[in-house]
Amino acid sequence: MNKDDYIKQFAAYAENNLDLNNLPIHEHFKSLSICIINCIYSLRANYRTTTWPIVKRYADKFLGGDAHKEGETVSDLINNIDNNGGYESFAVNILKNRQVIGGQLKSLVCYNLAYKLKELDINDMYDFRNYNDTSKLEKELMSVRGVGPAAMNYLFMLVGDQNRVKYDVHIARFIEDAIGVTLNPDEVQELFTEAVKLLKVTYPNITVTALDNIIWQKYSAK
Repeated sequence: MNKDDYIKQFAAYAENNLDLNNLPIHEHFKSLSICIINCIYSLRANYRTTTWPIVKRYADKFLGGDAHKEGETVSDLINNIDNNGGYESFAVNILKNRQVIGGQLKSLVCYNLAYKLKELDINDMYDFRNYNDTSKLEKELMSVRGVGPAAMNYLFMLVGDQNRVKYDVHIARFIEDAIGVTLNPDEVQELFTEAVKLLKVTYPNITVTALDNIIWQKYSAK
């Protein structure tokens, strides 16, 4: 089977097995600090039982309990970690989680990612969305230890890019069910992008990220 056939088969499987007329609606985060924490603490973790409680702990401490509060920056995240004993103390006493990724605490990955963005003069959501060199930004994000393609794409998604897919276990399972193959992250992105072009004829509101979301909703509930 050639690539075009895989794309057609994948799109047909999505149409037949997902309710594409009722795409999930999410309340998006409005602070870049929360996007960073949500992104890093979602890696190799159960979102409902691990990631979201961590996000809530941060919001309870620094955002008056509102994880969707607008305006907190990467500078705020850096200061919050520094002012609470550094990344190790922050992991234990604030986030109450010592998960590691890439051989180091996720709190340190968040700290280093925030610093990387600050070095690029990206301090808030607006700065991120309007950065003028996407390819450079992708490479700079993945230069941070612990940040791979999945995390990089997910951060873009959280900040508002609707053309990204986060390649995780649920997406991999759906692809296996749909076309019976295992793909690398770049191939997954291409598959979703091209399939969405076909699906838009019937479902004009669908985006790559919306397709990712509806798959995640269905497969994470299994």
